[in-house]
Amino acid sequence: MAQLTRLFIAGVAAAGIARGATLDASDAVSKWVKESNQSIKWGPCPDRFRSSSLTCATYRVPIDWKSSQTWGNETIELGMVRREAEDQERRIGYLFVNPGGPGYQASNTVSSRGDKLDPEIRARFDIIGLDSRGVGISTPITCDPEVYNRRVKYMPKTEDEWQALLKYNKDLYDNCLEKTGPLIGFVDTISAVKDYEAVRLAFGEKASFLGFSYGTQLFSQYAELFPDSFRAMILDANLQHSQSEASNIIIDTTAYGATFKQFFDWCATTDECALRGKDVAAVFERIRDKAAAAPLSAPGCDDVLCRTDVTEEDIIITAQYYLAAEKDWPTLAKAIADTDKGDATIWSQFWNLIAIDDLYTDTFLYAGVAIGCQDWDHASMSLADMVQKDRIGELVNPLTRGACQSWKLQSQCIGWPVPLTNPPAPNTYSGDVEILMVNALYDGTTSYAWAVGLQREINNAVLLTRNGSGHSSYFLDGETTELMNAYLLNLTLPKPDTITNS
Repeated sequence: MAQLTRLFIAGVAAAGIARGATLDASDAVSKWVKESNQSIKWGPCPDRFRSSSLTCATYRVPIDWKSSQTWGNETIELGMVRREAEDQERRIGYLFVNPGGPGYQASNTVSSRGDKLDPEIRARFDIIGLDSRGVGISTPITCDPEVYNRRVKYMPKTEDEWQALLKYNKDLYDNCLEKTGPLIGFVDTISAVKDYEAVRLAFGEKASFLGFSYGTQLFSQYAELFPDSFRAMILDANLQHSQSEASNIIIDTTAYGATFKQFFDWCATTDECALRGKDVAAVFERIRDKAAAAPLSAPGCDDVLCRTDVTEEDIIITAQYYLAAEKDWPTLAKAIADTDKGDATIWSQFWNLIAIDDLYTDTFLYAGVAIGCQDWDHASMSLADMVQKDRIGELVNPLTRGACQSWKLQSQCIGWPVPLTNPPAPNTYSGDVEILMVNALYDGTTSYAWAVGLQREINNAVLLTRNGSGHSSYFLDGETTELMNAYLLNLTLPKPDTITNS
């Protein structure tokens, strides 16, 4: 569905988008939409989306928005899924949904979770899952699974481990470049933002936006660049794209540790916890230390869909994702208990970070690296730099030895030979539409501190706080969800500093 093509569109050249030209973002996108003379035509979806309520479409955009003729007018294809509004007479418009990542497939979110949206939302919006460039049914970032799956330490402690990390990053880039081509250097979030605007313009009306996790970075940067193009915007589980490397590690791992404490408290009070009555933190430390001494066996895995052993890094990084949803806490407790008895299978099965040779699925991994490396600082130049950051993280969260998603993001990009084209910077949104931001107090993946920081940057936004745990709030169907739906449907905002308990 997603081909990399060469378009020689005489109308574009005639319109003055000359080779090497750079234009104001809005002008460049609007010119492309007008002069490429495309329309979005909805039709059947690929077989993986088996639902009669879905239709799919594609739209071509330049590989390089800074110059429509860079790379000889090569274009990429954006793939999207639509769930059409059920009540056309009361239709409000389009609602773009992005699940985050970077690298999660919006097409999958709309196809698999679209029916979990509020009935009024489904009735009154055309719900759009537009896969970002490099992801899913859009022109994909492609790599060799065997190269991606090589084991490496993202928190190196020795010079040999540091050199192995550098070699792995270089080998992965070289392999992805060979298989993907020039797109590997044009997947930064600003390019994706322009893609969204091109599709919106092709739709011909203002749209609403619902972004989760990294989707809050994507859509907040969209708001910054195209402040007059949207009707409503919700940012759920916020990512602040302006902090330094060290600050991100401190903020991220502190939130991780605080949420872990919530898990321990839960474990002490519920029979759902397989470790109730035990010192759960002590058991976690014991399995962590065992894995540090030697990888632990995962006999339920086959090295195809999940690895047959589990390392210390697997445990201390994966636990952060277990904490993202309280419904997964019983499984986390069982994973700790089983591992203490000698079976680490659940750790390997739950957060599968190996490529499985299914390109649609694997683009989450491949594009996640390529996008992150163009968006986030990764300036460590030596083992000493890494050890110093490690020391900072372990000071604030000794239980996981400072591990967190920010660690891996920074480590996997060291030596990535693509410029940092969307470097961290404060958001300068200046539009009239008030944005609704939502964050849980105990979100161990996107810290409440990031939400507060981003809200201060945006200024024209209301921050709705959920007094609870978990990564994102919309699909919990509580009071927070009701307030989010009211905003999308009626543009009704909660009062500033509103706190909900569900």
